[in-house]
Amino acid sequence: MEGSSIRLRAAAPQDIAFIMATERTPGFENLVGRWSEEAHRAALATPGHAHLLGIDAAGERTGFAIIRDLDDAHGNVCLKRIAVTVPGRGVGSRFVGEVVRWAFTQTAAHRLWLDVMAHNARARHVYAAHGFVEEGVMRGAHKGADGGRVDLVLMSLLRPDWGGRAAAD
Repeated sequence: MEGSSIRLRAAAPQDIAFIMATERTPGFENLVGRWSEEAHRAALATPGHAHLLGIDAAGERTGFAIIRDLDDAHGNVCLKRIAVTVPGRGVGSRFVGEVVRWAFTQTAAHRLWLDVMAHNARARHVYAAHGFVEEGVMRGAHKGADGGRVDLVLMSLLRPDWGGRAAAD
């Protein structure tokens, strides 16, 4: 899996079971949000949203990303959720890179933003490696599965910063 390429494709309704299974990977309950099938179907049908799948060289689905606010008048696009099937092998970082590239080459986004649970050090490291900057902490903003409150870290990447990084690569 190391060093393999990831390509993107738009998710279709038949991919919802895969997306939901990935969201529900054991251990993800305190890292990744979850939607019902109805919520995923509604988002797939909503202009301004995109569900993207990561596809490996063998044609297998390796992860998904949900992007919203593609129609935001100010160009503020949200990476709502991203998850991979096998974390810790570099797939997630390559997938994040492809999602970022997609956001800045296929949309009019000026700012790609996300929030990440403060305790998710692995994800924060990956986002920072791709140029995302921590903008602040939203205290107690997420209600966990156990009912407890979790801080979210707001991060963003601006098109000019991405363009400079992409040109340097």
